[in-house]
Order: sequence, then C-alpha cells, then structure tokens
Amino acid sequence: MNSKQIFEIALGLEKPWFIKEIIMTKADGTNQSQIDIYIDFERGFKFAGGKTHDTVERSWQHLNFFQHRCFLHAR
Repeated sequence: MNSKQIFEIALGLEKPWFIKEIIMTKADGTNQSQIDIYIDFERGFKFAGGKTHDTVERSWQHLNFFQHRCFLHAR
C-alpha cells in the first residue's frame, strides 16, 4: 500500500475521487510541518447534476495528521 492509498482510506475517498498528489513540507524551526493533499476526480465522470465542465480549485484546512498541519485542495 502506498501513501496515496493510505490517505484515501483515512479521508474516506471513493470513486470518482482520488488523491492526485501529496506534498509534505518539513518544519524549518519557525513553522509547523505541513501536508498538502490534492484531490481530483476521474475525467469524464458524470455527477448527479450532469457532466462537469467548469471547476474552481478550493482549499481548506483538515484536522492535523499527527503533528502535521493538513490542507486539502480540490476542484
């Protein structure tokens, strides 16, 4: 199991959603370490309202993972 799969399970993601990228920034002594998780959905997936054409990326802070601040990014 790789780190993307572990975070998908931890976040409860199911198809069509998946983790596209994880970036971890280590603390430099002045700030806390941070995990940025980029979530995406399968291309061409039809949501209940129909096909998605335009999306805007949004970000929000999630609960910390251990001592690391965590931010989710999704369109």
